[in-house]
Amino acid sequence: MSGPVLDAHVHVWDPARLSYPWLAGAAGLDRRFVPADVDTADGAIREWVFVEADADLAAAADEVAWVSSLDWPGLRAIVAHADLRLRDLGARLRELTRFPLVRGVRQSLQDAPESALTAPEFADGLREVGTQGLTFDACVRWQRLDRLADVVAGVPGTRIVVDHLGKPPVAAGLASPDGARWRAAIDRLAELPHVWVKLSGLAPEAPSAEVLRASGPAFVRYALDAFGPGRSMFGGDWPVSGLPGAGVPVATSLELVRTTVGETAWADVSGGTARRCYGIDPVTSASA
Repeated sequence: MSGPVLDAHVHVWDPARLSYPWLAGAAGLDRRFVPADVDTADGAIREWVFVEADADLAAAADEVAWVSSLDWPGLRAIVAHADLRLRDLGARLRELTRFPLVRGVRQSLQDAPESALTAPEFADGLREVGTQGLTFDACVRWQRLDRLADVVAGVPGTRIVVDHLGKPPVAAGLASPDGARWRAAIDRLAELPHVWVKLSGLAPEAPSAEVLRASGPAFVRYALDAFGPGRSMFGGDWPVSGLPGAGVPVATSLELVRTTVGETAWADVSGGTARRCYGIDPVTSASA
């Protein structure tokens, strides 16, 4: 493996400081995770993009302030929490961008109804995100990728990042009817030059490590071929996809992606794409 890796998708949290309602009953995850705990894949990963961990929306700025204050020399960018449908979104985004490492926002829509994507306020919010020079990380399940494509086609001025390959039907397999629907939606999204993808988060979509090893590479390869290495980036999704959560070490996910994309594409996937996407300079300071 050539050179250190920039992990474009990692979480930390502390339930004693902020409220994370989704952690209730999340076995292995309902505890404190800080930078010293992060799985570096045996030292291969030295830089990270922190992605919001779905704390209470009212604590979005507090989460950014807390993450910015941590002893984390490898932190390179922050994707903060935002609800794009709020009327005061512009003011909230300006509050978040007081912190220099904030390069984007995310609204987790994986369990939201379809109406959350089709609401006019959502499209308006996407436009506001782009106006303020930020990216939007879209976390949706594969069944909503077509609807996501409908919406983001109308907001070419905002860079969109599809998290976790759109949470594809790994258990069913790429050749299944569900896999065919995922492929068609990925093709639609990849045709839009302002849409990028994270090769991340496959472990929670697989019922076992064996299924992940058998079926995961085909989804990674398809997404890479659709978007190209210049719009594809590796993300470890620790701790959700790691040993504390889905039970796969980050090194396992890293090796699966690396061997699938090959050495020619690796410089982009392992860091170059994330740097361009989030405006990360190689010498960016982690202070904020």
